[in-house]
Amino acid sequence: MSRILLTGIRAPVAVDLAKVLRHQGHTVFGADVLRSAAFGDSAHYRSPVRDPSGFRSDALSLVDRLAPDLIIPLCEDIFHWAKLDVPLFGPDCPTLMRLHSKLTFSRLAADLGLKVPHTERTRDWARDCVFKPEFSRFGTRVLIRPEAGPASDDPQNPWVRQAFVAGEDVCFYAIARQGTLRAFSAYRSSWRTRGGASYHFDPVHEPRLVEMAARLARALNLTGQLACDLRQDADGEMWLIECNPRATSGLHLLTHDPAGLAAAFVGGRDDRPLVMTGAEPACIGLAMAVFGWPAALTHGRMAQWATDNRCARDVLAGVRCAAALDSVRHSIGAARAGQGLAAYLTTDIECNRWLT
Repeated sequence: MSRILLTGIRAPVAVDLAKVLRHQGHTVFGADVLRSAAFGDSAHYRSPVRDPSGFRSDALSLVDRLAPDLIIPLCEDIFHWAKLDVPLFGPDCPTLMRLHSKLTFSRLAADLGLKVPHTERTRDWARDCVFKPEFSRFGTRVLIRPEAGPASDDPQNPWVRQAFVAGEDVCFYAIARQGTLRAFSAYRSSWRTRGGASYHFDPVHEPRLVEMAARLARALNLTGQLACDLRQDADGEMWLIECNPRATSGLHLLTHDPAGLAAAFVGGRDDRPLVMTGAEPACIGLAMAVFGWPAALTHGRMAQWATDNRCARDVLAGVRCAAALDSVRHSIGAARAGQGLAAYLTTDIECNRWLT
């Protein structure tokens, strides 16, 4: 059995993954810049954004003390851990950046024959376009079909312009080892925060999405996590929009096969079948109550909310009180920092420039 360190444990997927790994007999530790009552006992390290040298010192000391066989980052802290000489479940930093950049990812996907909207680095306006920072997440600062281009630019995080694709959002999440998919899930969500983050996940079973993920993993000989946002147009075509080379909520739809999910990360028999999207929807119950219920009341969707809430597995069911405490603590921290909650939860670990 392995000693495994999960980082970025502020994410709800940390609770699910830790439970799965422990159930399979692994020893699991947690660490993050922010404390997580939902996760439980964990270590703390300084922010890699605000104090890079402090983070490096803390991270290496933590590795020396815990001696993990494997480190699995779950948030954008993966970019900072990738710069250290540690047993990371993830690709090297250049590969991570190639996937994280909305420009280089679109070029990679196009080179592999996958459908992507035309994407280029420019602030010049064009009809039916979307502007977004090259390095961003959760729809941060996205301008959808604006009447003018962005007024200013950040040389380290320039704007990219992408052709607008009308249609329905769909996401997938995959785990690969040496270029071969070991786990895959896909989902849609009709419940999102204003910032675009989903908190209800409806399984999608679509072979074309599996093939897309497999092609990307194979081309990169990837060992790590791969998550993509897509748009399905009126003709049913799937367009790749952007990529997150880290854990996303798709992991919640893989816990129905705990042995397979654990093996996808830790390794095992090569003949083990691909872990595929489970049949049961999942949700973050606290968010369904705090965000979903008011939205349902406002937009006349109470019947749908009640059904979706009842039929989904609450991924934080065993730690609801602790998760509520985390939510209050983070909301207070965001207010003190003068930030929105989504920004507060990423600003200390996010990667907004090309790292080498």
